[in-house]
Amino acid sequence: MAYKVEEISATADLKKFIKLPWKIYNNDPNWIPPLIVSEKEILDKGKGAFFANGRAEYFMVTDDDGVPVGRVSAHVNHQYEKYRDNETGFFGFFESIDDQKVADLLFDAAGSWLQQQKKSRILGPMSFGMYDISGLLIEGFTPPVVMTAYNPPYYQRLLEQAGFEKAIDWYAFLVSKENEINPVLRKVRDRVKRQKNILIRPINLKKLDEEVHHIQKIFTDAWMENWQHVPFTEEELNHLKSELKQIVVKEVTELAFYEGDCIGFSLSIKDANQALKAANGRLFPLGLLKILWHMRKINRMRTIAMGVLKEHRHRGIDIAFYIDTIEKGTKLGYMDSECSIIVESNERMIKALEDLSARRYKTFRFFEKNI
Repeated sequence: MAYKVEEISATADLKKFIKLPWKIYNNDPNWIPPLIVSEKEILDKGKGAFFANGRAEYFMVTDDDGVPVGRVSAHVNHQYEKYRDNETGFFGFFESIDDQKVADLLFDAAGSWLQQQKKSRILGPMSFGMYDISGLLIEGFTPPVVMTAYNPPYYQRLLEQAGFEKAIDWYAFLVSKENEINPVLRKVRDRVKRQKNILIRPINLKKLDEEVHHIQKIFTDAWMENWQHVPFTEEELNHLKSELKQIVVKEVTELAFYEGDCIGFSLSIKDANQALKAANGRLFPLGLLKILWHMRKINRMRTIAMGVLKEHRHRGIDIAFYIDTIEKGTKLGYMDSECSIIVESNERMIKALEDLSARRYKTFRFFEKNI
């Protein structure tokens, strides 16, 4: 079979780029189709939030009949360059049939474009940023929760045979309502909340701009030690606000204050994937109705981010967040919560989740190679 790789520029080809996963995952019951309209918004170089601080090129491989069989993006992130380094470029949105020739063509094209952008290292998958759908699933091939990656197991082989090596692993932990909570941890939570100079309260969606400002401050500071972390841009922050309105679980999304200053937050969202699957990527004519119907039945949530300022981590705020999330989430009818994604070097958070009897059930790997 002869294959052809090409840059994507025409609108019609971008549609093919977006719809390729329906071919790859045709017989995979675990796959959750993304909303096509959302994918268009993300990939649109004139409208996507990423493009205020980055550049990208899209590549697609077709077979003899012109049928798409693989895709990938190559991109540079100016926000990353500001906080990290100028040598690293990224790949994302990778999909391919199980054929090494296709994967090699895609990664060669992505690498060549990044070399033209003066990059010497390629890292991914990131689509587009660290906190978008990123990482390659290598363990735990079950249906993904919202905003996490899913892919066939053979993708790991395709990357490794293309010369990529492990950069780092990130984990997902599952906390079930059946898990027994250590009474000592409840006592820690109660002690924290009795302190007069500490206030832990749910997010106020009526003052979302102010609340997101608090979250951004903590996120920027508390996560700087995390691998590859860069602060949100203004455009990414606005995109976050629009998404939060739809899926945040406000009862268990909490902010912590010490003497009036915000020192930490915990953010949990509904696993909207349970509803999105029914729409098969389309809002109309019936997709939106299906989503709204199934949203009422969601029984899983995802704790997507948690952070406490370094100088306040000894106060037990994180324990209070964990216990509140489990107890309140159970009362709301959620059967379990995924805590993800957590970098393998974050020993403090991993230890805390293990103390809560959380089960590490998925591993996402980031790959790199010199170009």
